[in-house]
Amino acid sequence: MVMTSSPHPPDVGGRPDPTAEPGGESAPARGYLLDNARAEAGERFVWLAELFDGVTRAHFDRLGVRAGSRCWEVGAGGRSIPEALAATVGPTGHVLATDIDPSWLEAGEGYEVRRHDVAADPPPEPGTFDLVHARLVLVHVPDRERALATMVAALRPGGWLLVEDADTALQPLACLDDSGPAQRRANRLRDAVRELLARRGADLRYGRTLPRALREAGLVDVAAAGSFPVGGPACDRLEAATIRHVRGELLAAGLTDDAEIDAHLAAIHAGELDLTLAPLISAWGRRPAEHAPTPG
Repeated sequence: MVMTSSPHPPDVGGRPDPTAEPGGESAPARGYLLDNARAEAGERFVWLAELFDGVTRAHFDRLGVRAGSRCWEVGAGGRSIPEALAATVGPTGHVLATDIDPSWLEAGEGYEVRRHDVAADPPPEPGTFDLVHARLVLVHVPDRERALATMVAALRPGGWLLVEDADTALQPLACLDDSGPAQRRANRLRDAVRELLARRGADLRYGRTLPRALREAGLVDVAAAGSFPVGGPACDRLEAATIRHVRGELLAAGLTDDAEIDAHLAAIHAGELDLTLAPLISAWGRRPAEHAPTPG
């Protein structure tokens, strides 16, 4: 495997390099750990899209997204899902892509871009969307209940909410085959990243709670499924980008040292590890129609 040496893979582009900003490697221990302000965020979007976009688009198809649909992509991050939705709904539909930092999104690519905090701001265009979707968002939001209520309020009666989040406590290992020093080092570093996430308010068990959370938010026809990628270049490159993204925070917290991080990145580059991810739990539910049908 060849690791990307440039901070911007060819698929990312279109954004100034933030690594020159002062203090970029020593952010205080608050806010979203994997924020959009660093070049590695763009790399992560590329590999997350390769790993999970097929899963997400299959759910869109199942939930009836089609030409003319109105869709809200919450915490979009990168461009791949807004672009896929825009291609599906066509010129008669509408796609709104929001993020607290929308700088990786491209206005004019068939979807509207807005800056929006789903846990603090009111729902945009309430009661109008056929689909509201968030992937790997709510696990990082401390006020998840409010964020979920905002998304539900944006649905039209009969509209679908699809929430996809990881459950890193369900499967906490980087290497399932804990067979040697390099694999054990990878698992130690995965534990360290999980510790940083927990300190920032992430709920490492959130994925498994999604079906209940959707029912408690008033949705019906709730169901869920899981996806669990194991190994391959996309997992490797995502891991490398993530470790480089949080390197400064890991060091500042005393959870590792430069030698351990460098050895882990070298093992990834050499193709020595079969890296995996936490399961992605996808859960969906429908806002009830305003008038329930009369039993026949």
